Amino acid sequence: MRSLKKHHECSVVTDNGLSQHEAAQKHGMPQTTLSDRLRGIPPKSEVTHPGRLLSNQVRATIAVLLRQQDRERPIGVHWLARFAKRYPPIKNKVGKRQESSRFNCLTPAAVNWYFNIREREYGWIKPENTGNVDEGGIMAGFGLDPLVIGNSDPKRKAFLKGSQSRTWTSFLEAVTATGRLLKPGIIFKGK
Repeated sequence: MRSLKKHHECSVVTDNGLSQHEAAQKHGMPQTTLSDRLRGIPPKSEVTHPGRLLSNQVRATIAVLLRQQDRERPIGVHWLARFAKRYPPIKNKVGKRQESSRFNCLTPAAVNWYFNIREREYGWIKPENTGNVDEGGIMAGFGLDPLVIGNSDPKRKAFLKGSQSRTWTSFLEAVTATGRLLKPGIIFKGK
């Protein structure tokens, strides 16, 4: 099937006194295609790129439209599953709930503040006298962790921000730089 790409070519076809239907038959194309070209609608091959990616122009238009709307229409029932299927690097994974205060407090300023104090106060400690402490926890009761969309790398966890009303028991594990394990500490909720 032959397609007419330029608006000029389309206008030449209709200027010769042919109807859109006759011109489309003459050039071996659907009448709707000719009609679309006359209205300035480009062919699909120019609008979308291979692999179902949107063109930059379409992306920019969608972004403007979404900003102008107060609320987007809800997405379809199967949209999420199909989206994940189109992009293999993205997978469903179980989200791990964390207390929202942990997310709110972890800022670049807080991290820099900690390392500045650590260097000033403890920079004189030799590496062989340095240890590593890791904190973990167990939450009383049970809860379901929801599925979230994220990176397909199994080592990268997906954290969810939310309030936690259940009791949390923490434990501390420590090891020195020489490999010596220290007894773990357990912290229960106080009364």
